[in-house]
Amino acid sequence: MELTRRALLGTAAALGLTGCLGADDSNVAYPETGTPAPTPTDAAFADAAPASAAVDETEPVRRTEPTVPNRRLASEVARVYGEIEWFATSYDDAIHTYQRTLGNAMATVERVRDAADFDANSLGLVRRATDRAVATAEAELGGHFGIPGQMREEVDRHVATTRRFADRGDLDRVDEELERLHDYLGGIRSDLFVRQVLSDRQIDATLYRSLHDGTVDDDDDDDDEAAPGLFEVHHSTGYSGYAYAGPRYIERDPFDDAPGDDENAGRELLARQRLRFEAPSETAGRTGFAYLVSYAVPDEDDQPSTLAPLDYPYTSLFVQHYDGVDAAADAVETLLGTAVSQEGSYSFGRDRWRRVYYRADGDVTYAYLIQAGPFVLVAAPSEVAWEERVDWTDPLDRLWLWRP
Repeated sequence: MELTRRALLGTAAALGLTGCLGADDSNVAYPETGTPAPTPTDAAFADAAPASAAVDETEPVRRTEPTVPNRRLASEVARVYGEIEWFATSYDDAIHTYQRTLGNAMATVERVRDAADFDANSLGLVRRATDRAVATAEAELGGHFGIPGQMREEVDRHVATTRRFADRGDLDRVDEELERLHDYLGGIRSDLFVRQVLSDRQIDATLYRSLHDGTVDDDDDDDDEAAPGLFEVHHSTGYSGYAYAGPRYIERDPFDDAPGDDENAGRELLARQRLRFEAPSETAGRTGFAYLVSYAVPDEDDQPSTLAPLDYPYTSLFVQHYDGVDAAADAVETLLGTAVSQEGSYSFGRDRWRRVYYRADGDVTYAYLIQAGPFVLVAAPSEVAWEERVDWTDPLDRLWLWRP
């Protein structure tokens, strides 16, 4: 209820506030014992008073989301680095589990074939064993290779065909289909299949597609495909590999650090990464790192049968992973306060990188640096200053960094 002028006048009249004295010629009112009756003034002001804001105890407390520098880039780097780390730390165990489960499925199919009778229970044994194999492939290799989806289609086709001929009583055809299923499982379990399709040395899978910028060059009207990529990776655990989707087999072992003669190009390349990225390397709070070299290889039709990556222009990327965003920020602050100097910035695609320089192998090296969440990236180190580089971005154009 709104407090109006009429309500105030009515209240004044009721209280005798018209200039007359109260009882006993005194205008002093003494308090009475007990609780006094509410006056019209009390009611008027009570109605006019704003209602207390209701507190909804069930409403969740809103928390401010922490700031993540270059959040989108951080997600992309996490995907790439996570794939490299998976190959470095989990690949061997995953392949072993995959092959073991396939071997168990093959043994089940063989037992069913050798049995004197074939019935619904026999088909159930085959189905359960192959389902376990597909589920294991999905759990161990799913997200890294496309084999689980292909397995599901092939296994379902073989089992459906087996059931169809079993319903007709055509046991010869049932045996033939079970043999085909057994051979299929043996094929995708073989070491040859693993080396060629599920390889950790020359990877044509999720890692390649995460690294590669599949954007077609709008300036090239004669080509409707993106320039191919060839990426050499090395993880701090010692793992090395290629991410490559082309038709050639690369003879040189990636980042080969094995003892050998002085002409070991892979070992020299690894030593060069260590030297060029030593100054912008900060170990405090770091959980791991990776080197990545991108090569500007020609289109597949123009690639020689013996593809030697170092014959083509290349540039490097150094990815350091820290134990959280704050640790990465501290690393950048430490670097800029010690061995690394900054001079302006430069845009790779949508992100602005710091232009930095530092001393490496007795000379000044120029590069680009950025923090992306818990990662610190350093790209394109060179003794050529940023402003004096000419046509230098081709290898980086193959990386996802340039995506808009």
